[in-house]
Amino acid sequence: MGINFWGVLHGVDAFVPRMLVQGEAGHVVNTASMAGLTGMLGLGMYCASKFAVVGLSESLHRELHGRGVGVSVLCPMIVDTQIGSNSQRLLDHAMPGPQVGKEDSPNLLAGTVIPAAEVAKRVIRGIEREDLYIFTHPEQREILRRRAARQDAMFEADRWTL
Repeated sequence: MGINFWGVLHGVDAFVPRMLVQGEAGHVVNTASMAGLTGMLGLGMYCASKFAVVGLSESLHRELHGRGVGVSVLCPMIVDTQIGSNSQRLLDHAMPGPQVGKEDSPNLLAGTVIPAAEVAKRVIRGIEREDLYIFTHPEQREILRRRAARQDAMFEADRWTL
C-alpha cells in the first residue's frame, strides 16, 4: 500500500493542485495494473492496492472533468521490465509461496510479454485521446468481458429477486 497506493496519492496531492493553479492543460497518468481490475489468487494485498489506484483515478477523472486536467489509469499486464525476477528475489525472503512469473504459478496473468516502449506508445496515445483507461494487451478484453458478465449475471431474476 505504501508504494502502490500512497505513492500515487502523494503524487496526485503534490502535482494536481499546482496544475490547476497554473491554469494550463495537463494530464495525470496513474499506474495501476490489470490486478487493479480483477482479483488474482495469492495476490490479494497487491490487488487491493491496485484497485485503490483505479478507484482514485476514476474519481479524480470525474472531479477534474472540465478543469483542464485529464486523468488516465494505466493497467498493464506483463511488461518486459525484469520486475518479476526482481520482485521474486524479495518475495522469497519475505513471503515464500506462489512464484511471480513462473509458468506453473496460479498468480500468472496469461498473456504475452510486451516491451516497455510499446507501453509508452500506448500511454502517449491515451493522453492524446484523453482516455480514462489505458490497456496494454489485447488479452485484457476477454478478461474484462468475463468479469463484467459475472457482475451482470447478479441481476438475473433467480439471483436478484428476493
